[in-house]
Amino acid sequence: MVFKNPFKKVSPEEMKTKLSISEQRLTAREKELKKKQEKARSEAKDALAKGNDREFRVASRRYSLVEGQVNTIGSMVEMAQSMSDVIEMQTGLKEVAEIGEDLGQWQKQLGFDTGKLESAVTNIRTSMEKVNTASTMMTSTMDAAMGGNAELTEMQDSLRSELLAELSSSEPAKDELSKKIDSELAETE
Repeated sequence: MVFKNPFKKVSPEEMKTKLSISEQRLTAREKELKKKQEKARSEAKDALAKGNDREFRVASRRYSLVEGQVNTIGSMVEMAQSMSDVIEMQTGLKEVAEIGEDLGQWQKQLGFDTGKLESAVTNIRTSMEKVNTASTMMTSTMDAAMGGNAELTEMQDSLRSELLAELSSSEPAKDELSKKIDSELAETE
């Protein structure tokens, strides 16, 4: 039985292909979630128009949860795009570093000090490591941001206000609904 080495170094071309595939999958998932989000928003609006507070809470919670997923996936798509850019830069920097090594050897042959050039190459490598570290930190931050109940309540309140405003301006409402909307808007102000 042959085992694959999980720590095998991946070539830049393989990584770009994997990132492209991941980006496409994430984008497809994002579109799917946006449809669910719009459906939940519509259900919340209908429930609010009917005065059914329980259905509104359920639909607005669903809307808020999907909103969080959409935002996270959007950030992941951006991160995949940034990583693709980093890979392209890294490939270019690798070529520059190789040319730099050649120049260093030629400078040695001519009697020049190559310490400065080697320091520049080290700085380039350090910079790439910092970019990778920042990418890892972004991922951790997004994971931590996914669980926020205070944000959920704020988002539900914001959605309620937005939908009430839409309902009050889109069509003349029944007297009972108008009174409820006016009282809800007065409470939020």
